[in-house]
Amino acid sequence: DESKTQLQMEGVIEMLPKSLASLLGDNFYTVAAPAAAGLAAAYMLYSWRQGRDLPPGPVGLPVLGRLPWISRNQMHRSMMKICQQYGDISSFYLGSRLVIVVNSYPLMKEMLDSQMFSGRPQLRLFKKLTRGCGIIFTEGDVWNQQRRLSLRTLRDFGFARKRTVEMVDEQLDSMFNGFDEIAALYEPVQLLETFLLASNAIVAEMTLGQKFEADDPAMKLVNAIVKKLIEDGIIQGVEFLFPAMERLADLVPASSSLVSDTERLHDMIRCQIRKREAVMKDESVEPQCLCDAYIKEKRQAEKAGDFETFKEHQIIRVTMEFFLAGTDTTARSMEWLLLYMAFYPEVQDRVQNELDSVVGQSRRPRMQDRTELHYTSAVIDETYRKASLVGTGVFHRSVEDATFHGYRIPSDAIIIPLVYGVHGCRTGQNCTTPALSSTRPTEKPRWLPSEFSIAQWKTQPSTATESRAMRSSSHWFTASTTEPSTGRDRTSSTLSTFSTTKVATGAVRTSSRS
Repeated sequence: DESKTQLQMEGVIEMLPKSLASLLGDNFYTVAAPAAAGLAAAYMLYSWRQGRDLPPGPVGLPVLGRLPWISRNQMHRSMMKICQQYGDISSFYLGSRLVIVVNSYPLMKEMLDSQMFSGRPQLRLFKKLTRGCGIIFTEGDVWNQQRRLSLRTLRDFGFARKRTVEMVDEQLDSMFNGFDEIAALYEPVQLLETFLLASNAIVAEMTLGQKFEADDPAMKLVNAIVKKLIEDGIIQGVEFLFPAMERLADLVPASSSLVSDTERLHDMIRCQIRKREAVMKDESVEPQCLCDAYIKEKRQAEKAGDFETFKEHQIIRVTMEFFLAGTDTTARSMEWLLLYMAFYPEVQDRVQNELDSVVGQSRRPRMQDRTELHYTSAVIDETYRKASLVGTGVFHRSVEDATFHGYRIPSDAIIIPLVYGVHGCRTGQNCTTPALSSTRPTEKPRWLPSEFSIAQWKTQPSTATESRAMRSSSHWFTASTTEPSTGRDRTSSTLSTFSTTKVATGAVRTSSRS
C-alpha cells in the first residue's frame, strides 16, 4: 500500500548516510568533504563560463538559481532590487531558466522592437491549450496576422469611437442605477465586481456580438473562469522554471485545473461562434463583431485553400485573450482611480471642474474630448503609472543568439520587461529609484503640456489608514449619487468608463486581503 511504500522509502533515505559511513569507515568525512568542495568548485566554474558576457546579475544556487530570493507574490519587487544593484539590464537564473530583466523604457522599447527578441516562452502546456493559435502566446507570422486582423477589425467597428461609447454608456447606466439603489440603503458596494461585470459585458459584445445580462449563465461562467485564471496565474512553475521537467507539469493539480477551466471557456465561445456562423451564412451581411470578421476572413481563406490561418480555434483563442487582457486590468484601474479620488478630493474637484467647463452637464464626455481634458487625462495616466497594475510586461524570448548593448543574450533566454520599475522612475530614463519619495508632491506634475500650470497630483498617503488602503487589492466604498458638499448630481460628467465622483470621500474601508 501507499503508506507502507512511503515508510520504506523514508527508511532507505535514513539509512543511506549510515551505510556510506560504514562502507568508508574512518575515511567518510575525509572523502565527503573534498567531494563536496569539488562539486561546488565545478559548479562555480560552470556558472562563470556560462555567465561570461551576460548582463550582470547575482549568482544563484545549483538547480534553483535565484528562486529562493524571488518573492512568489511580489516578483516585480524582487527583480527591482536586483536592477537597483546590477543595472537596468540584469540577468540571473530562475531554476534552470536564464532570465534577462530590462528596467529602462528606452532599452525596453529598443529590445522589444527587435525581431531577435520577439519570441514567446515555448511551454508545452501553452501549446496544448493554444494549439499555436491566438495573439498573446504566439510569435512570428501567426502573431503578426492575428494582431493585424484584430486591430483592423476594432478600427473598422469604431473602437474608442461612437459604437464603443454606446456600449460603455449602456454599462454606465446599469452601474449608476445599481449605485443609486445601494446608496438609498446606505450599504457598501464592492466596486471591483461591478466593474468586472461591466468590462466583460463590453468585451463580449465587441467580440461575440452578444449582449449578456449580468445573471446570464454564460456571462457568469466567463466572469468566474477569467477571474480564476488571472488569480491562479498563467505561468506554471514547474515547466517554466525547469523546461527539462515539462511533463511533470501534468501532475501538478493547478495545471489540470487550468486545462479544464480553459476548455470550459473554449466550449462557451465555440457555442457563440456557431450562432454567429448561422447569422453570417448570408454573405451580404456585414460583420457586427470581431467573431463575424474572423468568420468572413476564414471563408475567404478557405476558398483560396488556406485552412490554417483563420481556423476556428484561432477565433476562440483571440476572443478568449480579449477577455483575459481587457477586463481585469480595466476594472482594477477604475477601482484605483476612484480610491485616489476619494483620498484626494482636491484632485477630484479639479477634474469635475474641468469636465463641467469642457463638456458641461448636458451630456457625458466622449473620447474626442480628451484633447481638451488635459488635467483629467493627466490624472488617468498618473493613476495607471502609480498603481502599476501589471508588474511585468508579457514575457518575451530571444529567438537566436544576439548581442544587446555589448551583452550576450543567448537563444531562448526569457526577456522580462519590468514595467513596475519603469513606472517608478521620475525621469523615465536610466532610473532605478522608485518615485514614491517625500519630495514628489512638490515636483512638477506629470503628463501635462508645459504651458499649463496645474495643482500638484499627490502620491504619498497622509495617514497609516490611507497607506493600508492603497496597498489593498480589494477596496470597498460607500456609494453616493451626489457630491457631499453641493448635492449636485455628478452622473452626467463621467469620462467614458472612468467615473470620478460616484464615491463619497472619507467613506473608504478595506478588506482584510492585501
